[in-house]
Amino acid sequence: MSTEEVKTEPAAEVDGAVDGSTGDQGAAEGGTVESGTAEGGAAAADGEAVKPARPKPRRLRDMAMSMAVLLVPIGLFYVGWNWLASDRQVSVVDTSENHATAASLGLAAIEPELDEEWKAISTDLAVDEETVTLRTGYYSPDGNGLQLAETNGSLADVNEDLSGAGTPVEAAGIEWAAYETGSGETWVAEIGGETVVLSAEPDGVADLPELAEGVAEAAGA
Repeated sequence: MSTEEVKTEPAAEVDGAVDGSTGDQGAAEGGTVESGTAEGGAAAADGEAVKPARPKPRRLRDMAMSMAVLLVPIGLFYVGWNWLASDRQVSVVDTSENHATAASLGLAAIEPELDEEWKAISTDLAVDEETVTLRTGYYSPDGNGLQLAETNGSLADVNEDLSGAGTPVEAAGIEWAAYETGSGETWVAEIGGETVVLSAEPDGVADLPELAEGVAEAAGA
C-alpha cells in the first residue's frame, strides 16, 4: 500500500462524516418542520376554543326563583285586597252600664235605633258636678268610625273647638248644625233639652244621616 492511498482514505471518511452530518442536519430540519406542524395544530385548537360556547339551558331552580320574584308581589296584593274587601273583625263593647248610670243621673242616654251591622266599639261617661256627658263610638256597616255624644251641658263640654252657627243640615226631621273639622265632620242639635253631637271621620260622613235617623227614632223626635 502506497502513502497516497493511506492519506486518501481518511479524506473519504471525513467526507462521509460531513455528508452524514449534513444528513443529520436535514433530519433535524425535517424535525423542525414537523414541530411547526404541531404548533399549527395547537394554534388551530386554540382558535376552536375561542369560539363562543352554546348557552346552557336554564336550570329548573333558576326558573323557579324568577317565577317567585313575579308571584310574591301578586300574592301580597291579592291578600291585601281580600282583607280590605272582607268584613274586618272589631271589638264590640257593652254600653249598658254607662247608659244606665247616665240615665240615673238624669241624662236621656239615647240608644239609637240602628241596624245590627252597626257595632258599638267604645263607651265613655264623664261627670263633672251636675254636667253629665255620655259618648259612644260606633263602627258602621261600611267600616267607618262615628261617635254619638250627648250632654246636659254645653257644646264646649263635648268639643270646645266648635264655635259659630255652623251650616244648617236637615236629617231625620231634625235641624242640625254641621261643622267641618280636621278629623272629619260634626253635626250638632238640641234634642229634649240636651246637646247631641254626631261626629264622623272623613270616610264616614256619608253615614251621618243614618246615625241621625237612629237617634231621632230613639229620642222620639
